Amino acid sequence: MNIDFFREEKDLLAHQQSFSDDFVLPDYNKLNTKNISSMIGSVFGINSLRKAMVPEGYLDDYSGVEKVLLIILDGLGLNRLLTYLSNHEGAFSEIAQKGIFKPLTTTFPSTTATVLTSIFTGLSPAEHNIVGYQMFSKDYGLVFNTLDMKPVFGYSSHVDLVDLFSKKVKPWLPALEEYDVMPLVITKAGIVGSGLSRIIHRNQTIMSYQLQSDMFVHCKNALELPNRSLIVMYYAGIDTLEHRYGPYSEEVTFEMRALESSLKNFVDALSTENKKSTMLILTSDHGVAETSKFHFVKDFPEINNRLALPPVGDSRATFLFSKPDQKEALSAAFKNSIPDMKLLSSDELIQKGAFGQATNMQPLRENVGDFAALSTDHSALQYPFYEDDRYHQQLGAHGGMTAEEMIVPFLSIRLSKV
Repeated sequence: MNIDFFREEKDLLAHQQSFSDDFVLPDYNKLNTKNISSMIGSVFGINSLRKAMVPEGYLDDYSGVEKVLLIILDGLGLNRLLTYLSNHEGAFSEIAQKGIFKPLTTTFPSTTATVLTSIFTGLSPAEHNIVGYQMFSKDYGLVFNTLDMKPVFGYSSHVDLVDLFSKKVKPWLPALEEYDVMPLVITKAGIVGSGLSRIIHRNQTIMSYQLQSDMFVHCKNALELPNRSLIVMYYAGIDTLEHRYGPYSEEVTFEMRALESSLKNFVDALSTENKKSTMLILTSDHGVAETSKFHFVKDFPEINNRLALPPVGDSRATFLFSKPDQKEALSAAFKNSIPDMKLLSSDELIQKGAFGQATNMQPLRENVGDFAALSTDHSALQYPFYEDDRYHQQLGAHGGMTAEEMIVPFLSIRLSKV
């Protein structure tokens, strides 16, 4: 498949959103994963969901569509998909050629907890304040993991981070029922009941799966029901292998081929009527960059000793909290010790709209500290809470602001075309 046109569109979006030479800013107003709710609203004619001005031409013809299948493939950046399409002909290339294939920016940080919260709430990170893989909770005085919403060190029954965020974050899927559209979330069994799931999937019907096979069977059975519906299917297999083997590894390629085959079998099993009335939307939460150089904050006392708190965020977008009167010294020490990462002021990122806008920006400022250390190439910055963490390095990581991480695919097609 010739991918030149799609790569040009990706490069154009990256250029339009270019920041500080190496980075891509999110386009929260239009082309962003948080605005998927607006596109769903357009399909079903629900004006209350149309909060973003998404340009025309981003959706395939949806006249008469009664069902939408939204597939979120964790970790499948647009550049990775284009590389795959240039060497493989299958379901993905068929969808790209017969449907609509466009680029989107994702949120910053480009990490699962942040992006999925934006997708399921329609809010920017500045509004929902789940920013990064790890965060510091001022309420409880601890660092916690945003996927399971539990402290990095130990566990306490008195820490209820799910309740804390649930008071601030409201998913939009339940509102579909007011318009006779039944929402269903199909996700991996190990995720159901996790901290983040209890926040973004609150008051929703969830169906769990074990493997690709039962995932697609569940989806087929749901589409066969007569009601109008939105089915959101989340699959993390690609991301899992990218972390372990690297995003461009043979293992990831084989996983994509297996997924492509399952997708084709799934579509072939649907009735002609179901295909006519169903639109498939396929996207991702973020891309994954190759990582081969690892910096450990504890190995740089000139940096570590100037921090008021342990670093948080992600390995490619790390937020640093400076001790009082140590900002300039911390900045100088970092730039001298780790020159292959860029240290930017968190205030500058806020002003540039990297996190979006909110009525009250103070909670965001408290979450992102004084500086953000961003990777420009294959570097990663880590703070090993446990020494064993040093010996379990990932060959793929994300969270940062490079085009590899920030630009994701957005494909839409009426299934009768496949």
